[in-house]
Amino acid sequence: MPRRPSVLLLSILVHAIVLMAIASADLWRPITDWPAPHEVWAFEPPRVVRLKDIPLPSQSPSNRVSRASDGPVRPIAAAPIVEPPSVGPETGPPETLGGPIGDRGPIDNPFGGPGEPVAPPPAIVAPPPQPKTPVRPTSSGIKPPSRLAYVAPVYPVLARSTQVEGVVIIDATIDEQGQVVDARVLRSIPLLDEAAVSAVRRWKFSPTLLNGVPVPIVMTVTVNFQLTR
Repeated sequence: MPRRPSVLLLSILVHAIVLMAIASADLWRPITDWPAPHEVWAFEPPRVVRLKDIPLPSQSPSNRVSRASDGPVRPIAAAPIVEPPSVGPETGPPETLGGPIGDRGPIDNPFGGPGEPVAPPPAIVAPPPQPKTPVRPTSSGIKPPSRLAYVAPVYPVLARSTQVEGVVIIDATIDEQGQVVDARVLRSIPLLDEAAVSAVRRWKFSPTLLNGVPVPIVMTVTVNFQLTR
């Protein structure tokens, strides 16, 4: 037999109530049993840190006082924060660092003030070489030099007219080059001495060597004056 409309409507209503009860089952539980909502994370933008926001460390007592090893605690005098009334503003031109270009500063002038020329150091003059003392070949074992150039003496007219003749002995000083630099008469013949010394001064000898080094010597030489007959 066909169902009645009232039974169908009742069935639909019951099913709707059951579905609504199932859907709202969580709402009938205590609030303490409800699930916790999910937390939402949010990223804050970076914050700019300023110097004035940073707290300064407190000043330690050791910075305010100084304690001596054997004395009482003495406070350190700090600089005044407020300038004294006696200090006025500067009125002169500002001071420039350094000098003008080209000026001599302390580095350029270590021995004088700025702009003063430095005196040059005194020149060191080497002492003149000391003359060597002539030696005699016979006493020092040196071989006598050889005569390279001979100049005959000029016979004086007065000695020739008076027929004066003989041998004049002379001590001749010879330098390192073999030049006769001095002549001294050892045995004199008055009319012939000057002519003998003049002739000997023009003689030339080979250099005298001592251990391979030229040295001055004193050597005895003779000048013979003899008339031709």
